[in-house]
Amino acid sequence: MKNIHLEIITPERIAFSGDVYMISAPSSTGRIGILPGHIPLFTRLIEGEVKITKTTDVSYLAIGSGFLQIAKDKAVILVTSAYHADEINEAEVLEAKKRAEEALRNKPRGEALIAAQSQFLRSQIALKVLRRRKSRLSSMAS
Repeated sequence: MKNIHLEIITPERIAFSGDVYMISAPSSTGRIGILPGHIPLFTRLIEGEVKITKTTDVSYLAIGSGFLQIAKDKAVILVTSAYHADEINEAEVLEAKKRAEEALRNKPRGEALIAAQSQFLRSQIALKVLRRRKSRLSSMAS
C-alpha cells in the first residue's frame, strides 16, 4: 500500500512525522481528505481534529489553525498548536470549558466574546480527541 509522508509542525515542535495512508483535516471550506498521489495543494486549516490513518492504526490530534501543503508524496501541516490525546489533561480541559461557558452566560462583547468562544471551541475539540482515544482503548481491551 502506497503512503504519503506527513509532518505536523507547530512553532514549538514537530508534533508528528511519519508515513501514513490517509489524512483528514478541517479546512476552511470543510473536511479535506488526502491520499497518496494527491494533487499539489495549499489550503487554510481551521481549529479542529486531524485524523491520521496508517495501515493498521488510526490516531487523532487536536490542532489550532494553520495551513496544509501537499507536494508530491509529502504533506506538511503548519499549525498554531497540535496535541495527541495522551498530551491532553482532561481535568484542565473540563475546567477551561466551564470557565468559557460561564463567560458566555455573561453575554460578553468584542474581544471578550471572541476569547470565550475560542476557549469553548478548543475545549470541545480536545474533549473529542480524548473521547476517541478512550473509545479506541476500550475496544482494544474487549
